Amino acid sequence: MRLLWLVMPWSVGAAAADALGACSETSARIVSAELWAVWALVLTATLVRRPWALTVIRIAAPASVGVAIGSVVAAVSWNADLAAPRAATAIAGAAIATAIALLPETGNSMIDGLSYGNERRLLLRTPFLLAIAPVPLVWTAVVVGIAAPAVLWAIEQWIWAVVATLTGLTSAALGFRSLHQLARRWVVFVPNGFVLHDRMATREPFLLRRVDIASLGPAPADIDLTADDLVDISSNALGPVLLVELDGQVEVVPRTTGTAQVLAVSRVLFSPTRPGEMLAEAARRRLPR
Repeated sequence: MRLLWLVMPWSVGAAAADALGACSETSARIVSAELWAVWALVLTATLVRRPWALTVIRIAAPASVGVAIGSVVAAVSWNADLAAPRAATAIAGAAIATAIALLPETGNSMIDGLSYGNERRLLLRTPFLLAIAPVPLVWTAVVVGIAAPAVLWAIEQWIWAVVATLTGLTSAALGFRSLHQLARRWVVFVPNGFVLHDRMATREPFLLRRVDIASLGPAPADIDLTADDLVDISSNALGPVLLVELDGQVEVVPRTTGTAQVLAVSRVLFSPTRPGEMLAEAARRRLPR
């Protein structure tokens, strides 16, 4: 990811420069300045293994595909001298960077930068209802909120540019905050067991102690989700779901719209982005499986 983003000025950047060739000098400078600023921010994020850096990467990388395609279309429509190999390189480079940014392994590596000592962090999968519509819509609001002001300043629409700057940057900040919550949902392996940290599903993180864990593995397809001793924090995420069974009970406070209710359960369902890696890490730590 670092290497792909480092060479982005020679792929997407080159296509954008060709597209800006037909613009006025002032317009080209404004758009170029924003593109360079975003590039520098994302490059810095690839060097810092933190949840906020993961959010930055996962917002900017897909946006680079739009920049590449838009630059190619604009250059062709303005009869700019854009070679086919350069256009293909720009789009392919942005698409590959996006694919890598969205890999579960990339997410796990970035958030694990918070770990210290014998800890290990693994991301939880995005809830299904959020993934199908809200996440793409909020991502669009963030990207448009950042890009629209620069475009309006570039075409000298001063009044609309001021309005877009105030509203766009505000919506981008709020959208970033919302998307960032997805990068703060994880499993934390600790010497005493592991913690499930998902404030979208529960009001507080909770520890599953090593001495209490009876088994950890894939959940059976016919499991009774209405059982009193079971809590499901998988949020209907697509993909395999893991089940941890306890020799005892743990207190969980599910996040509901009403009054907080403490549940004492002996079975918990959850969905890490890489269930196999979760089980492999449990094996390395000699947890029951």
